[in-house]
Amino acid sequence: MAFIERPYFGSPGAPAQAETNASQIWGHLNAGYLIGYEYTRWWKESLALRQSAALGDWSWLNKTRVTGPDAFRLLDFATVKDLSRQQPGQIIYTPMCDEHGKVAIEGLTLKLAENDFIFTQSAGLKWLEFLRDKRGMKVTLEDVTPDYSCFALQGPRSTEILETLTGSAWKDLRFSRFKTIEFEKTETIVARQGVTGEIGYEFMMRTDTGRAHELWRRLREVGRDFGLRELGFKAQMIGHTETGIATVIRDYLPARGSPEQLHRMLRHWMSAEELDAAPWDIDDHLCAPAELGWGYTVNLQKADFHGKASLASATPGRRLMGLRWNSNDMAELYAAQFRDSPAAPPPDLPYGQFRVFFMKINHNNDFCGWASGYAYSPTLRRMISLARLDRSIAAGAEVEVDWGGFSDEPSTRIRAEVVELPFLKREREAVLK
Repeated sequence: MAFIERPYFGSPGAPAQAETNASQIWGHLNAGYLIGYEYTRWWKESLALRQSAALGDWSWLNKTRVTGPDAFRLLDFATVKDLSRQQPGQIIYTPMCDEHGKVAIEGLTLKLAENDFIFTQSAGLKWLEFLRDKRGMKVTLEDVTPDYSCFALQGPRSTEILETLTGSAWKDLRFSRFKTIEFEKTETIVARQGVTGEIGYEFMMRTDTGRAHELWRRLREVGRDFGLRELGFKAQMIGHTETGIATVIRDYLPARGSPEQLHRMLRHWMSAEELDAAPWDIDDHLCAPAELGWGYTVNLQKADFHGKASLASATPGRRLMGLRWNSNDMAELYAAQFRDSPAAPPPDLPYGQFRVFFMKINHNNDFCGWASGYAYSPTLRRMISLARLDRSIAAGAEVEVDWGGFSDEPSTRIRAEVVELPFLKREREAVLK
């Protein structure tokens, strides 16, 4: 009965994706969504994102429609950002905190009309329900996740592809703005947006006509002449690390629920032996916005928002930086795998979003923070990661990352250089000419 009650289903683009998902592996996300894992080779897909264009699928990301007389009031109370000037057709990045000022959830808020919004992030519906009921607001919340695709066209040639696809100009669309068009007689929101740092667009196409897979196919066909590759889930998170964007679970834990509830959640992202061996407590990875590079979003001038009192009195001890791991140490780690003596485990290249690896960082043998989101960047030809570091550690410092010891295997230390983020310049807000 379990399979009948909650069947697996593909993305709205699945019929087209199945034609080219050469791995024939499908990732499973959000209680049913299947996402293509590797279309060609993950490193080629990652390079295409930076050199030409890539087409990725984020349709599994939860989408909550927020309507009613108190819709604006609820969202403005929920987030640390000030939404009072948001216009229809505008998107605002909206981190939301718990009462202790730790990030509970973060995502994008699209304003469709007065008191009519879509908030996109996993678990968004439950979090907004919690705040609505807490404040007694008149708001209707609806899970519209299956009603829309979320296809992301990203990369330096993405605008050319979009203009060829639609036969119209798009250079005047600013970052974090969207327009609604018709494609194959289906309403489609086209937003200039993306988490890769590149110029890019997201397509939220209604799925009730069953035509979303045709959009994916057409983007692939048009993009072929521009060097586009489909971007599988295996390579998606490389772009997050390269552009210095912290990702929930991968780089921090969501401050939602009791410690017992969070511990149960962790069993979805770690094996029991890894969780038992973890050299940290859950509280170590509940973070204020400033610790994740989002301090600029906090508006303490707002009359009220959830977690304001805690944020007003807090001084974050850490900040988000980048680590460029020492290539000689990485080469030695791999070489050790081919010797007869025990060795620290080899890294997965790459590893997925929903795995938890928080690694201690040491400076002059003193603990100074946590490394996460490690990835081999084919563009940089280096192993890189994000780092939540003590503010006394400046760019240029050499630190060491504790690698291994995830259960009963040996561990080692990898030297790394501290660098400012992002690793690759963010082009997504560029004015197009």
